Amino acid sequence: MENLFSSTLENLERTFMPHTSEYQRYIDFHTMRDMKQAIKRNRLAYFDLDIKELVEMDNRYIVDVFWNGVFFTAVLPTSDTFRGTIEVYGKPPKTLLGRFEMGEEEKVFFPTFLKEEFTRRKGLRDTLIDFSKVLFSYLDSYVEKNTKKSREETTSEHPEETMLEGWDFPFLENHPDLHKEWTSLKKRTVKQFSRMEELDIEEQYALETMVEKDVPDFIDSFQRLSDINKGMRKSELVETMYDLDKFIETLERKEEESRTMNFARSKGIIASKYNKEDESFLSRK
Repeated sequence: MENLFSSTLENLERTFMPHTSEYQRYIDFHTMRDMKQAIKRNRLAYFDLDIKELVEMDNRYIVDVFWNGVFFTAVLPTSDTFRGTIEVYGKPPKTLLGRFEMGEEEKVFFPTFLKEEFTRRKGLRDTLIDFSKVLFSYLDSYVEKNTKKSREETTSEHPEETMLEGWDFPFLENHPDLHKEWTSLKKRTVKQFSRMEELDIEEQYALETMVEKDVPDFIDSFQRLSDINKGMRKSELVETMYDLDKFIETLERKEEESRTMNFARSKGIIASKYNKEDESFLSRK
């Protein structure tokens, strides 16, 4: 009975809404109706949401997700530096249907690109824009929730306790500013150590040596000094911390560059395979 009702409704839409045939090959009737229901809050946006990949970068998250067979790529900023962006691909994802960006000042989406079929009908265009905002809001909360959960798991497990054995620095406990920087440096080091296989051989050797030998040896030598000498050689400690910071910063920069290149390469593959008719537009961007 449900199939009969659905089929009848589709026939009625084809008869009285002939423009729907223009976008049927991209997004079907059911999905467009579900989008409208999500906008009206009669249906949750995360129903049937299949998150394929979530990439965490320094200033933004990139999320690839399927919703009712429609593919979305969302860029979620972690600060006000980047705009939020939603890209919508067809069903199946062969063509870029629209790109929607959120303004930095106003939390309003506006299209920077739309297929002609969608621009002709304000209702279709507005549905995509409004749904992008609903989807963005959900993904934003999803990322925040999972990032918080990940932090809690990391905090509870304390991986640095086993990974950074010998990195405890009693002298810094009486120097809050340096202790805060040291704590941050330890967390950043743990993160880079966890992606050891992605590093160059030279970087792997340098990071392993720093974690397992150089830093513990330096701390041990420093702790053997008298209290007077510790105070006198504080500047050497600060210089050493600076050297460590610059090394980790180099690894972090390469990590960001690698992920940016991979993201650009993936987008290029999509463009070359699926968006041949939009190459002139993409080249302008």
